[in-house]
Amino acid sequence: MTAKFVLLVVSWLCSLHEISALGWIFPKEPIYREVNDSFRLQCTLDMTAGDAKGSNSSNLMFYRADEAVPTDQVKILNATTIELSVEHAVPSSNYFYICKLNGTKGVDLRSVYIGHKPQRIEDFRCRAPLWKEMNCTFTPEPNGVKTQYVLIFYVEPLMKNYSCNLQQVPNSPLKQCIIPSGDGYRVVYEHYNFVLSAENNLGTHVQSFKINNFDVVVPHQPTECSIDNSTITSHSAVLKWKVHRQYQTFKRSFRFEVKLFSMFHNKQWQLMDTANMNHSQTKYELPLSRLSYADTRYDVRIRMRTDSTVEDDDMWSNYTSCLFKTLSRQPDNPPDVADGIFENANDHLFLYWRELYEWQHNARTGFYYNITKLGPSGQIIEHFNRTRGMIQMRNIEDQNFTFIIHSANGDGLSAKSSVIFVPSKRHRPEKPEVDKLLSDSGKFTLSWKRSSSRSPYLVTSYTVFWCNTTSNSPNDCHGSINFTTVAANSTSFELSGAGSTLNFAVAANAGNLSSGMVWAACTATHKTDIGKLKTLWITEMLATYINLKWKPECGDVAHTGYLIYYCPISSPRTLGCKEPEMTINVTDKSLYYTRLDNLKPYVTYKIEIAMYSETHIGPRSEPLVNTTREAAPSPPRELKLRSVTNDSITLSWKAPEHINSGKMSYEIRYNNDTLRYYVEEPNSDVETTVPALSAFTLYNISVRALTIGYSNASKQLTVRTLVGQPEKVAQLSSTINGDSNLVISWRKPSDTAGCVEFYELKLKTEQTVIYKRRGNQCQLRQENCKNTDTKSYQFLVRAVNVIRNGTDFEDLSCEERWSELQNRWPNLVSQSTECDGGGMDSRASIFASEGFELVYGPWSDPLASWCTKENNVSLKSTVSIIMLIAIFLMLWFYFKMKQICQVKVIIPDGLNDKTSSGKPDILGSGGRIIFIDQSSNHASSIGSLKKEIYGKEQNQCLLQSSSSSGCGESVGDLSGHDQRSSLEYFSNSGAFEDDSTSFYDQEAERQDLHGFSDEPSDMIDSQLDGQLDSTEGVPDFEANGENRSPDSPILSEVKPKASTTAVPLTVTSGYVPAPVAVNPSKAPINSSGYLQLSTLVNSGGMTTSSDVFSKSANAKMAATPISGYVTHKQLSAYGQHLK
Repeated sequence: MTAKFVLLVVSWLCSLHEISALGWIFPKEPIYREVNDSFRLQCTLDMTAGDAKGSNSSNLMFYRADEAVPTDQVKILNATTIELSVEHAVPSSNYFYICKLNGTKGVDLRSVYIGHKPQRIEDFRCRAPLWKEMNCTFTPEPNGVKTQYVLIFYVEPLMKNYSCNLQQVPNSPLKQCIIPSGDGYRVVYEHYNFVLSAENNLGTHVQSFKINNFDVVVPHQPTECSIDNSTITSHSAVLKWKVHRQYQTFKRSFRFEVKLFSMFHNKQWQLMDTANMNHSQTKYELPLSRLSYADTRYDVRIRMRTDSTVEDDDMWSNYTSCLFKTLSRQPDNPPDVADGIFENANDHLFLYWRELYEWQHNARTGFYYNITKLGPSGQIIEHFNRTRGMIQMRNIEDQNFTFIIHSANGDGLSAKSSVIFVPSKRHRPEKPEVDKLLSDSGKFTLSWKRSSSRSPYLVTSYTVFWCNTTSNSPNDCHGSINFTTVAANSTSFELSGAGSTLNFAVAANAGNLSSGMVWAACTATHKTDIGKLKTLWITEMLATYINLKWKPECGDVAHTGYLIYYCPISSPRTLGCKEPEMTINVTDKSLYYTRLDNLKPYVTYKIEIAMYSETHIGPRSEPLVNTTREAAPSPPRELKLRSVTNDSITLSWKAPEHINSGKMSYEIRYNNDTLRYYVEEPNSDVETTVPALSAFTLYNISVRALTIGYSNASKQLTVRTLVGQPEKVAQLSSTINGDSNLVISWRKPSDTAGCVEFYELKLKTEQTVIYKRRGNQCQLRQENCKNTDTKSYQFLVRAVNVIRNGTDFEDLSCEERWSELQNRWPNLVSQSTECDGGGMDSRASIFASEGFELVYGPWSDPLASWCTKENNVSLKSTVSIIMLIAIFLMLWFYFKMKQICQVKVIIPDGLNDKTSSGKPDILGSGGRIIFIDQSSNHASSIGSLKKEIYGKEQNQCLLQSSSSSGCGESVGDLSGHDQRSSLEYFSNSGAFEDDSTSFYDQEAERQDLHGFSDEPSDMIDSQLDGQLDSTEGVPDFEANGENRSPDSPILSEVKPKASTTAVPLTVTSGYVPAPVAVNPSKAPINSSGYLQLSTLVNSGGMTTSSDVFSKSANAKMAATPISGYVTHKQLSAYGQHLK
């Protein structure tokens, strides 16, 4: 404030002429005085100054700011000096006294300070926030004389003085001193001594303060606030928290404040008693008991402070918080009821009860009321569940009923219940008659008439009921019903401050019997005594009219007619009319209906009815608000064209004047197509684009609005889209005219997208030339083929449109557009009928410079044409040559294949006399041989299988090449390979190989090359010498055949027995495989068509009887076996030897 004042004075002084150049003020130093002291100032004019000529002391005057001081404080001492005398100076932070000459020219100025000596500081205090530093503050005493403060301190027992720098607290009159840790503040020291010195020009004052460090510590906020879930019940929980670990050695205890808040606390925090708090070191625990609300979320706040004598609120720490939710439980109480809390109208029964508050539900969800209906004898008839405080039952019988009501939720029913007894009609007292219900400034008075003396029941009390309502039904309650009991001699009841729209009822009681409720039909006011109509409703409503009915029920009101007020409103909340209110006067008081005509569709109207008499009009009824039905809107307005392209049109229009609905859309009609456009704000203007249009097409466009029906169409716009790209020209065609010239023709594109001003013809030979043509054909002269080296022509055509946007050219017709182009470029296209005539005008290159643009369609598929010349081979000759070559190649291939097919396989004569196979029927796994009885009925089928398998193997062995190792190897050779099962031999048939060389010739050559002979081979191991076992491995064929079915094939398995010794084998170079078995037809042969080594070694399985087996076994033991390929003679000799 002082700085602003100084700045103002200096700015003012700068506007004066020659400050302090005309004289001076004595004394020359600033003046300091205490309050009520006096002081004097003398102003002397320097007569030698140029501006002082002609002036004297009478022209001088003192001013304070811009105001002249009172004249009684100024006196003239001499011709050049005046004196200002001030007695009983008042406090001021700064006075500037200015001496002026003639009120405009400044002579000099002087500052005067009025204040007092430094005063005692009363609010010096220190705090140790978080026990980390100390912060001391005080408020300097307001003083007109500036005071300087100096604060020093020392700590006992240390006597060293520390200086503390005082600072002004921002936006506060306080001064503060912060002593940080390590710079004078020691947390372990308890006592701090402060000395505050205050000094100004009027005096000095020194004060001492002693601060207990531990008493002023502001602790950290509590930490780790939590609720143990295992301790939470529906009405209690255990709260836990900790304090900062640094306070374990703190020499003071702490006080805690715990408070709770829930949604049912009405915005008031509930302080909890901490007397039962327990703690151990830094851990604290507090049981929270007697919590009022079950299944409710609680917010817990905790703060702490040092337990000291300092009681200021700034000693508290910050809050810490945590949340928990109590468990639910069944309701504690049933709903309240009263005598007569029912209404029996005809055969309908209404029961009421006072609803519980939400916090009494003890559960946030699933709350309901359970009603049990008991018959006259106490039997349970049925159960009901309701969520509101009323139940309606239809078709009730006239008898005594008892209703038991429980509160309930998901945890069960309340332990207690309420009972409503409804006696039969013959046991009910007479109903009271409602006299009137008066309302005056929120005060309601209900009066009724007593029952007649003829009633057999003596009334013992009355029950008065009331509830808020939002409807016109007298027995409808919005929220819970309320009630009270009045004495039997009372006939009225007053209620104030309960609301503005209430329904009232009264019931007469006689002991435990009651008449039931009688509702007041209407409410009158004391000022008029004309009832306020409560019952009015709409019987029919359409878009333009409303049929209204009402029912007056206050019989004592002497009204003569009805006034119906109605108007459209802006909002049901405000109910303010947005147009002048209209009225209908119904003069016949017995007429209870009327019609409101000429209404607007989909407009919300407010309707009120007031009864009137000959002298005044009664109060209006509660407003009845409703909205008329929807209707078709009026047409869209101001349809305009915004822009157009070759495939879209952008339109805009304004919304219909009358929308007549809450939602609306538009239908855009263009030629025979429509487009639906949806809007979110029906009253907003619309701008949209119609896409996917055809280029250079005339469209008739209109718009209709749609709600529940279509409006009339808007005005029609006729718009032509711009020129676009033409489609591809269809396949070209060619003909020969009478002059033997080739005529190339084409059709106009199906979609020209414009006028197609001309076509471009591309002629491709050794070089490519493009011509522009107006027409759709041209001809090629045959001489062109003779005079050049050209062999063929290719023709391609595309359509071309010309555009010039932003000019009148786009509005011209096709003929006018072409005339315009011809005027500009006469030789734009070729006028000749020949394909190679004409050409492109060189001026076409300036199209772009004059604003024109060519829009090219795609090239057509090429059309090829060949020239016919004398020195060229004709196409027919070329085709004939190709065909002759093909025929020659086919004949050569035929004869070649015929020679190959005539090559035959020659079988040696030694093999021609074999009539049966030497292979076993089936060779089982593990070397077992399965024989098939040929006499069986299945012999033919099994034989065919054997023949097929054997045939494949024979073909493989007879037709393999000489390099094959599958069949040409000896038994000894086979023994060196991995042994394969008999099934593998059966499946190894191989594929047929076409070879014109005899197998035997190949084998003989192979053996000659490798030195094979009839002598035994050195490759056979001498360990094979031995004798065959004559008894093992012989099957009992007769036994095997005794039990077989006549229809089944005879199968016998001979399991070879491994021998400890083997006979020596000889490799031969004969032509046929050498069997070693007695019965050749049963000899096991491998998949290559030759005997297995196991067969020669274990030959006991080759006989069919014990005699034969014994004889053959002895013979084989003395014989030298043969193997490999043998001659027919060797084979016969070997057979004779075995016999």
